[in-house]
Amino acid sequence: MIKKLIYSLAFILLISYSWEVKGQARVEASLDTTMMLIGDHIEFSISATIPMDASVTFPVLQDTLVDKIEILRDLPFDTVLKDGSKIIRKPWIITSFDSGSYIIKPMKVAVNYSQNRTDTLHTNPLYMGVITFNIDSTANAIADIKKPIETPLTFNEFLQEYAIWYGLIILVLALVFTLWWYFKKQQKKKDAVPEKVRPKEPPHVIALRELDDLSGKKLWQQDKIKLHYSILSDIVRQYLEYRFDVPAMENTTGFIEEWIEDHKTLNKENYDKVKDILEIADLAKFAKFNPLPDDNSRTLDYAYQLVISTKERIIEPEQPKETEKDEN
Repeated sequence: MIKKLIYSLAFILLISYSWEVKGQARVEASLDTTMMLIGDHIEFSISATIPMDASVTFPVLQDTLVDKIEILRDLPFDTVLKDGSKIIRKPWIITSFDSGSYIIKPMKVAVNYSQNRTDTLHTNPLYMGVITFNIDSTANAIADIKKPIETPLTFNEFLQEYAIWYGLIILVLALVFTLWWYFKKQQKKKDAVPEKVRPKEPPHVIALRELDDLSGKKLWQQDKIKLHYSILSDIVRQYLEYRFDVPAMENTTGFIEEWIEDHKTLNKENYDKVKDILEIADLAKFAKFNPLPDDNSRTLDYAYQLVISTKERIIEPEQPKETEKDEN
């Protein structure tokens, strides 16, 4: 059958292969192959060679080229310039699901010239053969159902199958490790911070003694301003911490002021005194500020007044009165 189709093809091509030429324009139809397997896809195209100043109108093809030959896809135009002319090519993808021999008849193509002249050209006829597969009758014998083929698991398949579970396990382990590390770090911090040991003496006794000692050294009178305010600031901070549990020794002046306001530790007068002492001390220690003698005397007096006005009242237990024995 195939040989017969080939001979027929050669014969038809010899007697029918031609295209019209009018002036400088010509058109031609072509196929990828003239023999295709049933259901296969091949390309059918019409090419027009026209002058540079001319245009062309191709036939409008819908879903069928000829009977039993279907158009699957309409492809875009392709233009090539060659030897002072332009070649415009219009392709389509076609197929057929019926075996046999088919003739694609000539199609009309309009060439439009610049002088408002239009020529109608015809494409050459084409032959196309569609053949089926050779069927081996022995292959149709009924056979047992084959077992599924077991293939080794690839890396990509492994990831798709188990990646989510492994990811969840890693996430849980990371979370557990983070919590363990955090609590261990917090425990180390607690162990590293020594417990505050409160002195046996009342806070005001210690503060007044240290203020007397600072006053006796007369540091600011010797231009040791920074040292004077460093000691004064520590005395006030220590008194606030021991007397009112204000976290003053390790925090900034701003934090101490805010803490006292929030907890209403001091009245307005004493709060202003603490604020004045600590802020001038910070300026003297860190900003190279040189307070006036009045500032030095005032802040020292403020410290005395703070301690005296807020000192803890110690109530001594009453001594039992001795009863007089009646003399008989």
